[in-house]
Amino acid sequence: MSSVQTVPVIDVAPFLAGDPVGEQEVVRQVGRACETIGFLVLTGHGIATDLQARVFDVCREFFDLPEEEKLRSFTVPGTYFGYNPVGAERVAYSRGDKTPPDLKANFTFGRLDVDDNDPYYNSPLGKQIFTPNVWPERPPQFRAIVTEYYHATQKLAKSIMEMFALALQLPRAYFVERTKKSVEFWRVLDYPALTTPPLPGQSRIGAHTDYGTLTLVTADSPGLQVQTPAGEWEDVPYLPGCIQVNIGDMMAQWTNDRWLSTMHRVLPPELGAGVRGQRRMALTFFLTANYDVVIEPLTTCYSSTNPCKYTPVTAWNHLVAKLRRQFSSEGDVEEENREQATAQ
Repeated sequence: MSSVQTVPVIDVAPFLAGDPVGEQEVVRQVGRACETIGFLVLTGHGIATDLQARVFDVCREFFDLPEEEKLRSFTVPGTYFGYNPVGAERVAYSRGDKTPPDLKANFTFGRLDVDDNDPYYNSPLGKQIFTPNVWPERPPQFRAIVTEYYHATQKLAKSIMEMFALALQLPRAYFVERTKKSVEFWRVLDYPALTTPPLPGQSRIGAHTDYGTLTLVTADSPGLQVQTPAGEWEDVPYLPGCIQVNIGDMMAQWTNDRWLSTMHRVLPPELGAGVRGQRRMALTFFLTANYDVVIEPLTTCYSSTNPCKYTPVTAWNHLVAKLRRQFSSEGDVEEENREQATAQ
């Protein structure tokens, strides 16, 4: 474990307030964090602590319901929305790593502000992507409170994308325009208290990188770790009410790896005393990009001495390849690895 804290804590209040001098300093710090570690922790983000408390409370109520009732929150097969029980995912599979199932449950929904009259949303692909969300009947206030928090994180994500654009010497709205109809997901992750020892190699979330452009995490306790460039695992700073932020693979490709999509995990569980064995909950917002946006290195991020590392790919094709692996079985991953080896 590294003893030097690599992930910075950044007060973004000056940027959100429109202070010209403070804005420049926030943008500088954010850009440096994305270049050196791909993670940052935000304070002064404007999301009220009482709203955070209310959403944690209502989410705990949901996950404390009988399992049979929660399972009725599934949507149609082929989507990732609704309730997924403990062990339903192996996130490390997105990288082709075989691991035991993750020790977490989750509830997921997709974009809420979908305009059915917009050709972007009602095209054949749009209808496939933006399927209706499903909501549990209990607790009765679950949908309203979670939706309120979703809109708060969505608003903050927009501001962060402005910071990103300015840090890359792009027009302020560059990424906002390309993510304003994003394929985005909001998840609440419930890591139950452990009652039996984990399997060898089993984690609450296995080591992985995120798939999109930006992830916002609000947790009720510590537990998130990031892998430093030196290969060590380091705790991401935790402050009550803070927002932990990381960039994903799409943003790394957009910047030709100038910015880092970094491996991270939730602490491997341990029985007994300490936070590793206790229940933990995290609220997560995943921003990708508009499904038809082509992700390719920005012209400001490559040169004759630093050529493009990635071929163009649409945001949707990039995302779906990762999701298929995440929900794969062990046999699926082995077959895909064999196919890739043969192709090489």
